[in-house]
Amino acid sequence: MATANAATSFLENRLLSYIFKNDAASFSSPGDNIFVGLATAVSNFNDSTGESGEPTITEADYTSYGRKQVAASGWTLTADTANQQTCTNAADIDFTASGGGGTDVITHVFIATHETASLDTLGSGGNVLFIGALDASKSIATGDIFRINAGNLTIELK
Repeated sequence: MATANAATSFLENRLLSYIFKNDAASFSSPGDNIFVGLATAVSNFNDSTGESGEPTITEADYTSYGRKQVAASGWTLTADTANQQTCTNAADIDFTASGGGGTDVITHVFIATHETASLDTLGSGGNVLFIGALDASKSIATGDIFRINAGNLTIELK
């Protein structure tokens, strides 16, 4: 479905500060406060190379849409490998059925640290950790449910 392998500047800066500056406050563990969201457009961001300026994420806005919380127990970490480390969703992630209000075309999935705050890739608001393009865009019409099947959302670090 989607592989997000480019971290945002927010995440990269927090990780470096944590590792090299011993600054635990720079990056508190999100734990159960991880939210998966859907986007209809993303600019200034490439899945392979990351950001080329401040990314702009246009979040889905169909009636009844909301980011979905995935607890820490809802992720599966793979065994260490030489080339990449991955984490996948352990169970289906179902977004509420569209209640109408037009059709959204979903192009990306993102991982954020807040359920409703405005999206930010530089460190305030609903901080976005990862962004990934779908293998194929999906139109959401009235009554449609967007589902990410277990194991189909992969977060990858290389």
